[in-house]
Amino acid sequence: MKHISFEIFPNKNTKENISFIKFLEKKNPKFITITCGKKDNFDFVKFIKKNSKIDIIPHIICDNFFFLVKKIINFIRIKIFNFVIITGDNIKNNSLKIIKKIRFLFGHIIKIFSGIYLEDHKITKNLINEILFIYKKKKIGINGFISQFFYNYNLINYCLNILKKIGINKNFILGIFPKENIKKILYFTNKCKIELPVWFVKNFNFIDIKKFYLKNLSKINHFHFYTFNKKEFVNYYLR
Repeated sequence: MKHISFEIFPNKNTKENISFIKFLEKKNPKFITITCGKKDNFDFVKFIKKNSKIDIIPHIICDNFFFLVKKIINFIRIKIFNFVIITGDNIKNNSLKIIKKIRFLFGHIIKIFSGIYLEDHKITKNLINEILFIYKKKKIGINGFISQFFYNYNLINYCLNILKKIGINKNFILGIFPKENIKKILYFTNKCKIELPVWFVKNFNFIDIKKFYLKNLSKINHFHFYTFNKKEFVNYYLR
């Protein structure tokens, strides 16, 4: 594994935040992304930036274009120039048009990462349509793509081969979902519409998930860990 990065979510507990960030620093991540839930993540990002040397990439949701631009300007003021710009759960349109406008306004002063779905998504008609969106985003200057987590290796490998042919393999970051409890995996895969193979569920207690991910995808240069702000989840893969 050449590069790792982590995703965390805003937490009100200051002591827990500092402890977790210091823990992540020891893993030498390339960066951490900070999600944006019901509340804005600006204050949390500002706090983390003051207390850590890790590169931070905040999530920005494509809801209101005016507020999106305002958020980016506010982040630039605290010297944050990298962003994960995503559609968001409640938005019906792909983020392509919004990102195109953002790139036009800010040029290449900022770096933009985009989330991609290589499985089913509520606004994806089919797999080829999703790959077309990825290609179009690449053309307008996306600096990197972060996938959601997965369990169907054959499908992901198929998509990676297509992406490689259109020149996106160097900008592709694969999501890892470090859950060790099958009930939680079933809950989140159902919520996120991730395909979970029957053989995986039946043999969960006999599978080394770490080897399943890392061996089958040994050619991937960068993994992105969805930490859920839990040290044990990170240690499961990096111990």
